[in-house]
Amino acid sequence: MQHRDDLTPPPDVIGVDAQMTAEREELKYLIAPELVPRFSQAMGTHLPHHRFTGEGANRLPNPQHFVTTIYFDTTSRHQYRAACENADHNAKIRAKEYYDLHPSLTELATDPRQIVRFQAALWLELKVKDGTRTRKRRIGIPKKDVPAFFASGKITPEMIDLQRPLYGLAGEAVLYEITAHCLRFGEPLQADCLVNYRRLPWQDVAGNLRVTLDVSLEYFAPPADLWQRNYALVRETLGAPRGRQSKGVLEVKARGQAPGWLEELIAEVKGAREKFSKFEEASQVVHG
Repeated sequence: MQHRDDLTPPPDVIGVDAQMTAEREELKYLIAPELVPRFSQAMGTHLPHHRFTGEGANRLPNPQHFVTTIYFDTTSRHQYRAACENADHNAKIRAKEYYDLHPSLTELATDPRQIVRFQAALWLELKVKDGTRTRKRRIGIPKKDVPAFFASGKITPEMIDLQRPLYGLAGEAVLYEITAHCLRFGEPLQADCLVNYRRLPWQDVAGNLRVTLDVSLEYFAPPADLWQRNYALVRETLGAPRGRQSKGVLEVKARGQAPGWLEELIAEVKGAREKFSKFEEASQVVHG
């Protein structure tokens, strides 16, 4: 099996990417599926395709990057209701698992899990939205430790060690900040819904501009064995999807003004500015 079992932070949370999570302007657009190839090809002429190349990186050629995001909420759905009531000012807790799919290995595989590389840690995020400005705090949690963390706020030494590549000595403070947010609801958070999608990322060298295009979004109810799995949350193992988003979800994350060429390109593919939320759409279709 080709897999990634180290705990190295994923592409979105290393080096210049860590800067981007502090505070930034974030704009979202929806792009018709038939225009996605055109946009992707044009982006490659302006901005480098982003791929993590540091320690623990996936060295196999031509991977397809996927993300499975787990959104958390209380039984009373506090976070969903808050997001619906005030789309411009809210906070949410989610966890991301990153994995790479290698179609070139398909002929050798008897199971989809055999052609992926993934991480043993989930990356838990507290995302705070204030208008078009966003701020994130991230911590790494081994998948097996997630239930105890949400049930009682249990913090393990391994969890503390995982924060150091992101924040250095401040990592423990970030961990406790997220813990405090999780405990504020008066009832424990639990997995609410999952979203799986393929991600096409581009980023400048300085990390001041990051553009991601998420395609083939599908929404799932949490599998019963979610926290017992020792393999990646590959789409084919998540059960029947409860819903889909056919359009590509484009996110422009910039520290400062986005360049004119990007605005022109978005206009060329008729990108529609939207207050789109994967969490709200997924939670709605999962819970009805």
